[in-house]
Amino acid sequence: MADTRGTLTIADRALTRIARQVTLEVPGVAAEEESVGTVERTLGRGYPRVRWQRAGTRARVEVEVAITWPASAARVTTEVQDTLRRELDRLAGQELAHVSVAVREVVRPAASARPVARVR
Repeated sequence: MADTRGTLTIADRALTRIARQVTLEVPGVAAEEESVGTVERTLGRGYPRVRWQRAGTRARVEVEVAITWPASAARVTTEVQDTLRRELDRLAGQELAHVSVAVREVVRPAASARPVARVR
């Protein structure tokens, strides 16, 4: 029966959405709201940014991220690479031959994560 199975093709747009969501779940990656203003977000210029080159089930992916201070760029980029490889294979059967992650901005954590100044 295995020879009668069809194939599944996942569109680049769907893979991009999966890659963005997986990337945002990595600790230290800044949420889009923290890294860009309203205009950039509306125009789709927020982080993370994902670009694909695909050939069958193998792909090269380039990701640009913003990270929150004081996260380690080396740790965050390595974790994004590992997470993308694992999750895109698990969720979409997409083998990543190459994953490039670039940190484009370092931002302060969201206001809710900062300690509140108290007057004594």
